Amino acid sequence: MKISVVIPAYNAAEFLPRSLSSVFAQTLTPCEVIVVDDGSTDATAAVAAELGARVITRPNSGPSAAKNSGVQAASGEWVAFLDADDRWSPGKLESQAGGVSAQTILSFTGLRVFDDHGIRGESLAPDAASAVKMLRYTNPITNSSVLVRRDAFLRSRGFREEIRHGEDWELWFRLSRQGQFAAVPAALTDYYVYPGSLSANPERMIEGLGQFIDTTLLADLRGLSRQIWRQRILATQLASAGLIARDNGLMGEVALMFRAVCVWPAPFWQPSRFAMLAVSARNRWGKPA
Repeated sequence: MKISVVIPAYNAAEFLPRSLSSVFAQTLTPCEVIVVDDGSTDATAAVAAELGARVITRPNSGPSAAKNSGVQAASGEWVAFLDADDRWSPGKLESQAGGVSAQTILSFTGLRVFDDHGIRGESLAPDAASAVKMLRYTNPITNSSVLVRRDAFLRSRGFREEIRHGEDWELWFRLSRQGQFAAVPAALTDYYVYPGSLSANPERMIEGLGQFIDTTLLADLRGLSRQIWRQRILATQLASAGLIARDNGLMGEVALMFRAVCVWPAPFWQPSRFAMLAVSARNRWGKPA
């Protein structure tokens, strides 16, 4: 099983030693490791080359374009994505390789979340059938956990390059209509969170959703069903944005949670939104939770 690793990197010189060391420690050795330097102004390219990666340098165009360039240059039958600030457990690729079939086009794992102080939490991957259903309204599949067939990726035309946030969700949804997914439940992908990361920006998260909610997530729906799912998706993502704001000490947490309840006020769809709003309001105006 020939696996190419593709790492998009923008000003990631400080993170690459960690991520690349986790790649070279894999019990299933990839056939190549490609770092796509997306117009960095630091030593990203030099660090990647020194550590043994193949480096592709391109003008800054965003993560979608960088990942597309990496896949196009790859020689493996499969491609594993890894964000430059994330890392893998040593058996990640081997576990995924052992769990795919001839019909599988994408495999993903569970993950651990960590920051500069250590591990913050761990979540097992949902089963593949549940993950595909969830893709209608949220993204349960982290980019750095994905192993995808290169030919399926190319047939799908890859990531939409105009999308700067949520491009992975958009692509996984399209791919889920083309072939089978496989899940490795174990938390074999470590996802790094810090205030400056793209994932810590709730405004960009909602903005990104607006670029593909109609053209991808709702494209196969019509009439009342389309409107219902639009409201459910928005409610889910507003609540998630509120959690991001809470976790990063950002303003707007309560407003986002309140909007999540207003957009879909029916309690039978994700009733946890109401509890989240109560906690946010208490944190803001009452005693700390």
